[in-house]
Amino acid sequence: MKSNQHNARDTPHTLKVTSMGTELHRTEDELGTILVIQRDNKRLLSFDSMLEQSCVLIKKPYYLMHKYTQAMLLGLLFSKAERVALLGLGGGGLVHCLTHFFPQTLIQVVEIRKAVIDIAYTWFNLPKHENLTVINADAYAYVAAIAPKSNDTLLSDLIFSDLYEANGMSACQAQQDFIASCCQALSQSGCLVLNFHQLPSPDSTLIKVIKQLFKEVLVYDAGNKNSIIFCCKNTVNLHQPKLDAQAKTLSKQVEMDLVYYYRELERW
Repeated sequence: MKSNQHNARDTPHTLKVTSMGTELHRTEDELGTILVIQRDNKRLLSFDSMLEQSCVLIKKPYYLMHKYTQAMLLGLLFSKAERVALLGLGGGGLVHCLTHFFPQTLIQVVEIRKAVIDIAYTWFNLPKHENLTVINADAYAYVAAIAPKSNDTLLSDLIFSDLYEANGMSACQAQQDFIASCCQALSQSGCLVLNFHQLPSPDSTLIKVIKQLFKEVLVYDAGNKNSIIFCCKNTVNLHQPKLDAQAKTLSKQVEMDLVYYYRELERW
């Protein structure tokens, strides 16, 4: 897989207070500006917009601050999740969470911007875990390259796709070919978890394609905020006693109220 390195250059600056907090670091690459911002006990990553790409508690980085990211963890209920792929790194909050609570899970992260990877290690203390591999590559090309292969060791049980740019979601997440490649890159019981900024209509072409590819499509709709689509290869016994109990157990394990999001899930 060819690396997608974008040469970055740090911009000298004094500490600058903005509406988001105190700017600690600024760097530029071919895709734009990357900021590290401190606000109280939180560290933020921003692509020079008012959107927070990541928000991490400095003393408790494994606790997911964004509610939509917490909701994404429900994907762990729908797959055995021994091998997990994360498309998009940001500040690495989800990586912190998974390596902390599920240290035996094999995790691969794919991030197109080398500068984001460097910042995640330097400013967000991204763990150097024996089961964690961080790959500098384009996520679309990465899953497309895996899809035609038959070696099961290359497949993921769970894919978290959280691809965002400065002003919103990357367009590739809404492309049918990308969804199809992710489906083929999953194991037989796999699940694809998509973080959508604006939820597609249930009768949209994209959702129709997803339903053709996956046996089960579940949605957590946060209204005008991020919504999460769970695309499952297996049927899910949603809101049945066994899965209800598993949701409660998972919620306690990660110390977050995942049961709230679980109860809001809808089958599409």
